[in-house]
Amino acid sequence: MITIPIKSLDVYHNFALEYYLMTEKRPSEPVLLVWSTTPTVMLGKYQEAAAELNQDFITEHQINVVRRLSGGGAIYTDQGGCQFTLITPDRHHDIDFTSGLTLVCEALKMIGIDAQTDSRNDLKVAGRKVSGSAQYVTPGYRLHHGSLLFDSNLDWMAQVLQVDPVKLKAKRIQSVHQRTINLKEQCPSWSATTFITRLTQALITLTRAKTRSLNAEDEARISEIAVTQFQNQQVIYGSPRTFDHTNTSYITGAGLLRLRYNLVNQRLSDVQLSGDFFSNLPTDQLEQTLQGVTYTPTAIQAALTPVLQATPIMGITTEELVNQFF
Repeated sequence: MITIPIKSLDVYHNFALEYYLMTEKRPSEPVLLVWSTTPTVMLGKYQEAAAELNQDFITEHQINVVRRLSGGGAIYTDQGGCQFTLITPDRHHDIDFTSGLTLVCEALKMIGIDAQTDSRNDLKVAGRKVSGSAQYVTPGYRLHHGSLLFDSNLDWMAQVLQVDPVKLKAKRIQSVHQRTINLKEQCPSWSATTFITRLTQALITLTRAKTRSLNAEDEARISEIAVTQFQNQQVIYGSPRTFDHTNTSYITGAGLLRLRYNLVNQRLSDVQLSGDFFSNLPTDQLEQTLQGVTYTPTAIQAALTPVLQATPIMGITTEELVNQFF
């Protein structure tokens, strides 16, 4: 394994670095990155910005917004915490958080913090969430990235994220703040810098990672990707669309699904599936697949089955997705 030290607090640069390594640099060894950001909201690949963000608060406090290439839910990050990235040469396309979360748990235990994994993609301490993870794949590579809260501004987190009431009800909580905790409560004498330094060293020790650096050519290309892909307002916010029908539900083990669609002569004319689920599906593939399909369970299932067999949505069967239409 190799590790590349990152000084940048610019989320657009750091996401571009991840993508550059996976698609252009294509290292033969696994890569470990540990990094932080200025105040930022990271949207999941399939989420609707308007439904997830308190845009007035974001504008007032000059908080960055970026869209990940991975699924999952929106998170708030700042210099009071850190992100970890694990890039692995891998030809499998299934989503599996086990190895990455196990590594981070072991690193936390090395520095005296007892963390546990939950059933999907989170790490918890004292029964409350301190970390969330997400994944995406490119040909030949798997990326697992996640966040760790140490001394982050949880008040800002609660104000900047708009969580769907359906999700809060399913989790039996009233707010994001209620289920999260800063690790500083476990290590009150540490600064965020101390925590990040100790965590990074523990990860390097466990993985025996060798330090590598980027050259000027690498940085120039990363800057280009940051502008074209991750700062792109169309990618982040999309275009407003109008739908006649909306169904929102929470599926345990999968997440929030929001299905919007229009009908013309009892055929699907527009379809949008959004939410905090995990998949490697291109965002528009389901929409293209269902365009013009007759509005019956049989027809919709026949259209969806080959797509979801090739690229599943984690925790959701074809039948469960079909049921969202009716």
